[in-house]
Amino acid sequence: MEREKHVWVGADISKETFFAAVDILDEEGGRKEVNSLPTKEFDLTEIGSDSFLKWLSESFPEYHFSIVMESTGCYSKKLSKFLHARQNDLPISILNGRQSSNYVKSLGLPHKTDKSDAQALARFGTERFPKPALAEDSDSEKLKELSRERSALLKAQAALENRSDSLFHAFTREINGHAIAALNLQIRAIEKEMERCIKANAELRHEAELMKTVPGVASTSAYGFLAELGSLKQYSSRKLSAMSGLLPHVFISGTSVNKTCLSKRGSSRVRQLLYLDCMTAVNKIPQLNSQYQNLVSRGKTKMTARCACMRKLLLIIRAVVVEDRPYEKISKKVTKTA
Repeated sequence: MEREKHVWVGADISKETFFAAVDILDEEGGRKEVNSLPTKEFDLTEIGSDSFLKWLSESFPEYHFSIVMESTGCYSKKLSKFLHARQNDLPISILNGRQSSNYVKSLGLPHKTDKSDAQALARFGTERFPKPALAEDSDSEKLKELSRERSALLKAQAALENRSDSLFHAFTREINGHAIAALNLQIRAIEKEMERCIKANAELRHEAELMKTVPGVASTSAYGFLAELGSLKQYSSRKLSAMSGLLPHVFISGTSVNKTCLSKRGSSRVRQLLYLDCMTAVNKIPQLNSQYQNLVSRGKTKMTARCACMRKLLLIIRAVVVEDRPYEKISKKVTKTA
């Protein structure tokens, strides 16, 4: 594919529509100003997606296209599905929101609109060549959706339970109790469906069984890790740490600013699961306990020590999966290398 015959299309997506901008060259072969790129709005529907592809093919017939969009949860996923259903080989890159936001700000555009964001995303593709996103299979997608729905129900259940002590009238207490019980039933139903999905996939079932051999890791946690991250075999130790948001983020400026905190750029759900598992694992895995006590004795806060142990626990879980042996058989090896 010739470079001049390939262009990037930026798509800025909202709830009902999306703007698309094409980063084509001007008549003299130079780059146009970002805010002058050709742009058009489409409905976020199957018909709108058809119109979008038709617009590209009819208005720019001499070009091949790659699409770049910002991750907007269900909306970016919906557009990707619509487009791949019509053209399954269409390269689609989905950017982290922080990455795209910082790039748009760096352009210094006079206005911030959906149209200008689409134009900026098209220019991002031209300058950065982001890799196409890997298509998620239906089983993984369903498992992730179940896991996140479970988290939402648990949050609602916790809110109702926290309110229960402030209720004085019998009727409201009864309603509150019924609501909590109903949520509990739905949570159990989701957990059973997650278990069924895991057991239906031989690879995921095997990984889940290996994970559960690690002290502190229960079925719910193993299923949650697989839902959010997929197979742990696909990650290096460093990439997995980054995906969990547990890598340190360093701030240094001159002599007055020097601090470190968690990056928190990965899945918050993975960190929640690790936090709960780590509370048990620290007491059952000697190496984690030693690390925790060592960090606290050096003046680190308990939370800092806990986060360091969370990262080590995640790497232990990965090592067990990669080695394809239960924790008991390789405990000395994985705790040294994690």
